[in-house]
Amino acid sequence: MLQHTSVEEASYICESKNKCKELGMNPNEPRMPKSVMTEEELARKKEDYKEILEVVTFFSEKIIKSLEKSTPILVAVSDEKGYLLETLGDEAIKGTMLQLGIKPGIQFTEEDMGTNVVSLTLEQNQPIQLIGSNHYHTFLHGTACYGVPFHYSDDDNLLGSICIMTAVILHNPFFLTTLTTVVDAIERELLLRKQNRKINKQQELLYMAERKQRELLEKDLIMKDEFITTITHEFKTPINVIYSAIQLIEHVYIKLIPKQVRNLITSIKRNTFRQLRLVNNLLDITRLHSEQYKLNMRNVDIVFLTKSIVESVKEYAGQKKINLCFETNVDSIRTAIDDEKYERIVLNLLSNAIKFTNEGGSITVKVKENTSDKTLDISVSDTGIGIPKEKYEMIFERFGQVDSNLSRQAEGSGIGLTIVKLLTEILEGKIRVDSEVNIGSTFMVTLPIKEEITEKEIEIFLDADNRLINAINVEFSDIYF
Repeated sequence: MLQHTSVEEASYICESKNKCKELGMNPNEPRMPKSVMTEEELARKKEDYKEILEVVTFFSEKIIKSLEKSTPILVAVSDEKGYLLETLGDEAIKGTMLQLGIKPGIQFTEEDMGTNVVSLTLEQNQPIQLIGSNHYHTFLHGTACYGVPFHYSDDDNLLGSICIMTAVILHNPFFLTTLTTVVDAIERELLLRKQNRKINKQQELLYMAERKQRELLEKDLIMKDEFITTITHEFKTPINVIYSAIQLIEHVYIKLIPKQVRNLITSIKRNTFRQLRLVNNLLDITRLHSEQYKLNMRNVDIVFLTKSIVESVKEYAGQKKINLCFETNVDSIRTAIDDEKYERIVLNLLSNAIKFTNEGGSITVKVKENTSDKTLDISVSDTGIGIPKEKYEMIFERFGQVDSNLSRQAEGSGIGLTIVKLLTEILEGKIRVDSEVNIGSTFMVTLPIKEEITEKEIEIFLDADNRLINAINVEFSDIYF
């Protein structure tokens, strides 16, 4: 964020100031905006933006309501050309803006205003902030302005921007982070509405086709739309958080190294891992379905390996006061297996168990050898929220979730258990679930015990610990404490 200190200003602010000087502007006499819509033009524009304004107003009012007692703010909404369409919030700030000619229908320009967070946001196409003396007119020296552009995420069309104005003395450095998150929610809602309209239109067309063709097309269309909507925003949200956190470090805490900076760095790392997890899952889904996956078989002690994994994630369980324990009916089971894929199976099941088990619950991991058929069972049992029996098959489908509300309780794209099932089948095993709502769930993986192979395994395991640590960081990146 920008401050009127010795911190070097962004290039576009410097260029704007130079331009203002070249125009010979008087900081004590702001010009009234020249580009103004007629009432009829503004009414037509608002009608064109009816849905957009409805969504933007809904989320903007949430910001206003959450801050009205501590920080009076004015929220301004402009179109893709910088024409102001609506203002919401504090009446006192709105009155000051009206004195400067800032009202619905006007177009923000540097030549008129001497400061232009809206046009700068639109031109730079990124969140920005102007504070205090960075404004060229003394009328605005007591304000802080924040601006973020919003788009349709699937085609990236610029729709406009949201600007927040507030007093410098009440300046909150986390406004930009909050505003960026709200804009992401706005884009998500607009995209979902657009996707729903597409789905409804396609469904109308499908009923005109043959029954078999209709069923196939409907399945493909719905899956495609769900894929685009889910993945687009699973990518976008962490990127926005990372970007905003970096801005805070660069512009607020540049001369300090307080605890807040460490927290922000942690946030950056966590969301980077979360992004990596999503990319890995997407690649795995593609490879597993196209049969491009290769097995790297190694001789391992599955009991020792499973116990090591459980011990490595106890910290995550401990932060929710969850009791995590390991049990086995045999001290050692040697088998040839792709240990990296096995680790992913166990880590994913543990990650789900921790996410959906309430504080104070328990999770038990068991390894059992079945000598009768030369197989082994690995089970992960929890005392979590449970799964209805009619949903057992759904949870192993791509993007399948028992309830859409779960996405709010625990982050995730809904493809983790799909990968667990595919990896288990690649290892020639089976997975099943037994669960009761509000009692808990048990996921049981059964794998064959294979004869050990001849290999050069001494150097193979040198990086095993680091690989497991990295795998845990990635797999558990969407567990927040």
